[in-house]
Amino acid sequence: MITIATILLFITILFLYLNNNNKVEYVYINEKTKKYHSEDCPYAKDLKGITLKNAIKNGYTPCKICNHNQPQ
Repeated sequence: MITIATILLFITILFLYLNNNNKVEYVYINEKTKKYHSEDCPYAKDLKGITLKNAIKNGYTPCKICNHNQPQ
């Protein structure tokens, strides 16, 4: 027989798994230089925000100033 503790443990593990895999990170792209920037980068002013995944997929590379980290 499944106990309440087992069910709660399963729900907790499921919640943690889903919560960690749904994080979407946004960066700001410069279409002329093909660089992407962190929100706090001085070069991110007035730039379009897209997901980091889409920026990389579309050939953008990280800014050398803010050096926004790529996903692992």
